[in-house]
Amino acid sequence: MAAKIRELVSKNKTRYTDGNFDLDLTYICPNIIAMGFPAERLESVYRNDMESVVKFLDQHHKDHYKVYNLCSERNYDHAKFYHRVAHYPFDDHNPPKMALIQPFCRDVDQWLAEDDKNVAAIHCKAGKGRTGVMVCALLLDRKECRTADEAMAFYGDKRTQDGKGVTIPSQRRYVQYYAELISRHVPYESMALILTKVELETVPMMSGGTCNPFFVIYTKQKHKAHTSDVVRGIKKGQRVVVFDISKKVAVCDDVKVEFYHKTPMLEKKSPMFHFWFNTFFVVHPLPHDSRRSTDSDTIPEVNGSPADTLVLTLRKDEIDKANKDKTNRFFSPNLKVRLFFVRSSHSDQLLSPVSETSVSPAHSNSDLLEIDCDEDSSDSDAGSTDWVDSYTTLV
Repeated sequence: MAAKIRELVSKNKTRYTDGNFDLDLTYICPNIIAMGFPAERLESVYRNDMESVVKFLDQHHKDHYKVYNLCSERNYDHAKFYHRVAHYPFDDHNPPKMALIQPFCRDVDQWLAEDDKNVAAIHCKAGKGRTGVMVCALLLDRKECRTADEAMAFYGDKRTQDGKGVTIPSQRRYVQYYAELISRHVPYESMALILTKVELETVPMMSGGTCNPFFVIYTKQKHKAHTSDVVRGIKKGQRVVVFDISKKVAVCDDVKVEFYHKTPMLEKKSPMFHFWFNTFFVVHPLPHDSRRSTDSDTIPEVNGSPADTLVLTLRKDEIDKANKDKTNRFFSPNLKVRLFFVRSSHSDQLLSPVSETSVSPAHSNSDLLEIDCDEDSSDSDAGSTDWVDSYTTLV
């Protein structure tokens, strides 16, 4: 019965089965393992049983494995794995901070280089999305794959039965971000921007064919940096909703934008969709793919200086949750969100303390970015955004 339950929970993931083991575990490469959380007590009934995982690793890779836990929401006694455990935590259904990816890749790369027999066992809770982001980054970093699409396709084919490995748009975007850092041979650094305007193109059909939208901006993972006004009275046929921002909103590094609908009757907020982006890639955008070579988007004037304006445009298939609306029940296939920025005039002054922890692609000659891997280090690289609060008071 327990085996049947575990198989149902695994869904589309490829399991490791032989006469002795039946585990939610897959060899992506001979020395890279993706697996589900090693659970104990009641949870072990439907997830990997900790004792079985330890037994499997001891039997197949005794003294030559290291476990990488990506969960921010849970941990376990590292002594179970003889203290060969590293913790690079981030939240479920979300991408990691950019500053977390390269230290993870260096850690794994160093471990694998110590002995040809060494393997890395990487897991989050389900062992698919978060695990996939970091495994794909590792495949790119180790030159196993050349492009983000190739890495995600390779991982999807190995880890799942239907090829659907990393599916959340923001997580896929961060794999693309890391691929760009490697291909361009440029170091990652903090970029301070000022958000000036947000546009929502096509009105979601939340209440009788319209909605009362507003959005919230989060920085430093869960710090609420700005809440927009609710736009009401949207006219039928109105194509673009414009959110003008009177107060300067400073953003840097990893930013989350969540859109809500304010219900007319109860005045409650209902989540619509959200997405993550990184300000470095607003300044240094990802190249457009061939499907968008005819994109007619133009940069409108802001303060009469269009050359000073940076625009990030995300389409429906690039927006978390909205991409799941395959029948276009709530969101038009032409859904777009545009964010308008100007560079911060104080960025050089404010970012100078951060430059010491800038992240460059692994295998470069840059100094290592140290991170505490033995305990919950979710705030270990928070220094890269600590300047935002002081900057907000300046502007």
